[in-house]
Amino acid sequence: MLKFEDTRLLRHPTVERAYNVMRTFFEGGDDYALKAVGTGEIISAYAKDPDPDAIAASVLMDGMIISYEASQFATSVSPKAAEYLEKFYNLDLENPVFTSAGEQQVLLAHSIQGLEQVRGMIESDSPDYRRIVQVLDVNEKSLLKIVHATTETEMAQIALEKFVKAKQALNDLVKVKQAELDFDKTSLPNHPDVKAVYEHMKAWDISGHPLGAYTKTNAGIAKVLVETGATQDPDVIGAALLNQYHASSGGALDGKFSARLVELVKATSPWSRDDESAEQTGPEIEMIRSAALTYFLEEQTEGLRKYADTEDFETIRGVYALENLETLRDRLEARIGIEPAAPLKARMTAAVKACDDLMNEPENKAIRKPGTPHLDRDW
Repeated sequence: MLKFEDTRLLRHPTVERAYNVMRTFFEGGDDYALKAVGTGEIISAYAKDPDPDAIAASVLMDGMIISYEASQFATSVSPKAAEYLEKFYNLDLENPVFTSAGEQQVLLAHSIQGLEQVRGMIESDSPDYRRIVQVLDVNEKSLLKIVHATTETEMAQIALEKFVKAKQALNDLVKVKQAELDFDKTSLPNHPDVKAVYEHMKAWDISGHPLGAYTKTNAGIAKVLVETGATQDPDVIGAALLNQYHASSGGALDGKFSARLVELVKATSPWSRDDESAEQTGPEIEMIRSAALTYFLEEQTEGLRKYADTEDFETIRGVYALENLETLRDRLEARIGIEPAAPLKARMTAAVKACDDLMNEPENKAIRKPGTPHLDRDW
């Protein structure tokens, strides 16, 4: 078990008391304890004169699974640590008010730690652009309030450097991801109509999601049709490219592309508000619907394969993930009998089998046996 002496926290009785109290918030969990002491360790390492009460308050706050009354720590840790904790509970990160060196130390330490986490988010396999921007914006507002007034110049400098590097890393990521979205890299037919739809869809996507998540999804759906040889029809491929397109205006496509393509989009996109079109059927319509479900089942099967290697998968979340995958699998299997394109039908069958194989792996069956009634999520 991780002991106080194993951390890089300031050696002080108040800090040690806070550490010991923090360990009572949960059983075991050295990894969680290491996260709880992170900001305290930053203060201990870089503050001019580390404030033991501020470090203690940080350890308590970052170690809490649920919020406790700050006053209860006045006796078990220190009155000043409890006072700091109460202030931190009510802190407005975008407009922080600080009246002591200790408060400055905590604010800057949390900024440093948060910006380190942002770099990890940027370098992850699935960076959440909006979340990253949100964290950077909060840090920018907070740092602008404190850097010119703080006496903790070294900590402020570290925070600013990390902020600048994180912003640059995000900008670099956007450039890399958008370069990957070039039409020539999609393997889609080099047809002017297909390219025009792709470029329209991409521009719409990156205007709100600069990393282009919907662009990859839409291209993936269209590529199911192309790769199976189900069709080379530019209108059908174009409609598949707009499957996950939901511009604010219902008539956003009118006049930009052929009337046939627009009608196919209205009939197949889950974002369509045209109920009458959504009820239509026909070989091309069914083909696009099948391609979309095939793409999503393939992607989610692969995603769950990776998720199954994490500790989180062994919780109730793993059960929910398997339930969701099975629901999608059943929807695709139900379409196999009505899918008119034989090459596409073969890919659908393969996607269902790959999903079945994954769900029936012994370790996954131990979490949830396929066919088991879904849990009541109380929603």
